[in-house]
Amino acid sequence: MGAVWFATRVATFALFLVAASLQGDNYWTKAQPGYFDFLNIWDVEWYGRIFDHGYPNSLPITANGNVAQNEWAFMPLFPFVARALSVVPGLEWRFAAPLLATLFSFFAAALIFKLFTRLMPERQALWGVGLVGLWCASPVLQTGYAESLGLVFLAWALIPIHDHRYLLSLLPIALLTFTRPGSLALALTLVLIWVVKFVAERRGGELFAKTQKLQLGLAASAASVIGFAWMLTAWLFTGRPDAYLATELAWRAGYLGEHRLTPFEGWFASFNFYFGQPIGVFALVTLILAAGYLLTWPSVRALGSSHIWVIAYFVYLLAVFFPQSSTWRILLPAFPLLGALAGPVSRSNRVVQVFLVASLLALQTWWLLTCWNYSAPDFTPP
Repeated sequence: MGAVWFATRVATFALFLVAASLQGDNYWTKAQPGYFDFLNIWDVEWYGRIFDHGYPNSLPITANGNVAQNEWAFMPLFPFVARALSVVPGLEWRFAAPLLATLFSFFAAALIFKLFTRLMPERQALWGVGLVGLWCASPVLQTGYAESLGLVFLAWALIPIHDHRYLLSLLPIALLTFTRPGSLALALTLVLIWVVKFVAERRGGELFAKTQKLQLGLAASAASVIGFAWMLTAWLFTGRPDAYLATELAWRAGYLGEHRLTPFEGWFASFNFYFGQPIGVFALVTLILAAGYLLTWPSVRALGSSHIWVIAYFVYLLAVFFPQSSTWRILLPAFPLLGALAGPVSRSNRVVQVFLVASLLALQTWWLLTCWNYSAPDFTPP
């Protein structure tokens, strides 16, 4: 497994060098920046500010009286770990962030492989890990973003959930809450598992034992509370109950202007923004139907609790996310789907496998040149 993941990181490293050679002067660097400088652009700057001075006690306000973009949109665990390691001479943020992220990506790959081997044959699990590493947005796993550490905690949480040791999932869920958004989707996963088991028992299926019912209910309740911990933290330190949500919405202002968060509105607003009406609504409905069909595939349903996680995560995204170019990165937590899709790949002949790997590397190149390379004004964030 380690060799497979190492190969994907080497390939991405080479593609980063190619993309850097094509990068012009920009807000963060001069033209053709070095590897580490190139990996410290986009939202890495925000994590770097947290690394340097933490969070503001009051939210910055625009001339229109609205909350401006600020550090509270980003969780603290990744930059704080980097800060703890800054005692090492010369290990400043621009070096520590990508090195830590790359290291954490290996931990994430090991846990993903451990999860996959519970769900599928080892050869398929290896291909599943490889597909995660070849996903078009996987280069972000070696930049100063918190995605790689977030995948560590997510995969860690999904393993005890699969093993029906639900209370053990609460620690990684709590750590994820202070690393990346998405822990509420894990709470929803636990709720849905409880519902599925309860309904199955009522229909004469497998007995839903009282102890398991109690543990699952406690875990779901605790995870639901934990999922709001970062919002409560932002409220506590800034004095504004909506500090986190108002900060997150500041990133949508460039697309939609100032507005409030309405669940499930973001997808309609995004598709109408990009495609206009009625094409936007038609395209969104088509996408939702296609995703729903994908989730009914036997290989996807065979994922068990990880299948329920993907459903919960998609519902979570539909409720709160505003789709744009960062969607490819935001889809990384749905990695169990790649494990399911790895089945036919693992059984294909060598020519098909080589073609697939080459195609995925081409898509990574496209993602780097489109989403990571910066040319002002740029509305294609990674």
